Amino acid sequence: MILVGQSLQLRRGALAGAFARDDRMLVAASARAQVEAGAQALDLNFGIDPPPDEIPWAVSAVRDAVPGVPLWIDAGRPSTLTRALAACVRDGVTGPLVVNSLPVGGGMGAADEALIRATADAGAGLVVSPRRVDRDGVANGEVGWLLQEASGAADHASAQGVPPPLYLDALVYPALLDPQGVRRSLALLRVFGARPEATPLAAVGNIAFGAPRSVAVPLRIVYAAAATGAGAGALILPVEDAACVRAVHLALGEVEAADAGEAWLCAVAAWTGRNEPLPPAPEEYREAARLIFQAERPMNTPGML
Repeated sequence: MILVGQSLQLRRGALAGAFARDDRMLVAASARAQVEAGAQALDLNFGIDPPPDEIPWAVSAVRDAVPGVPLWIDAGRPSTLTRALAACVRDGVTGPLVVNSLPVGGGMGAADEALIRATADAGAGLVVSPRRVDRDGVANGEVGWLLQEASGAADHASAQGVPPPLYLDALVYPALLDPQGVRRSLALLRVFGARPEATPLAAVGNIAFGAPRSVAVPLRIVYAAAATGAGAGALILPVEDAACVRAVHLALGEVEAADAGEAWLCAVAAWTGRNEPLPPAPEEYREAARLIFQAERPMNTPGML
């Protein structure tokens, strides 16, 4: 299991404005803190369309702070990622690097092909995210189609010279808005695991978007255990949340349950992996369990892309 720290967000929070201030020390300190908390890789989130030089600047600052740690370059547009990779190569920023992500579904355009070529030229890994899909249907009904789209794109990227590892994104959406999609993400993790050359990936933090803290924290913990049991090989999550990270270790059988709540998290991992009976959730996880395993999409919530 690869734990990818999610909290290096350059467009909001403590790091917003760091590029404009040329505050490399703050970026470096934030990176080191996540690695010390247990991150084995770091996701650098630059939002949709950051300033042209921000990505190579930040990647260089983080690389100097944590040599050898895989750095995931996360931006919303393929064209932005393509330019960023070219700049990193130009500036001599060393790897390992992972591109997060190549959006696929229904064919690829010129910008997607350019990103694949840039990824291959940089010797970077790649996340394939089959998120270009109408999401108004029944969640599990799309699993086969998404597997086909993600697998085809991964095969194409490999043929174009993109080296392993390739990661297949299981599309975690907010549980408050799309609980059916949460269950679909677990199904995708199970089927993605049938491809030995690719690593199933889940972004745990996405599940809690829009939820109050009292619900968000249990949601992340329960989903982390469930995704691990379903076969995730990499998780993007808040490594500073010790309970969330511990849920992963519980699901992997690396630590023993200390109480009834942790024993239930182990049962969650077994249930998602082997469809074993899931006992009733303890009070602290009851609402999170309802949203993940039982709830339907609210009637007034439009389909999400």
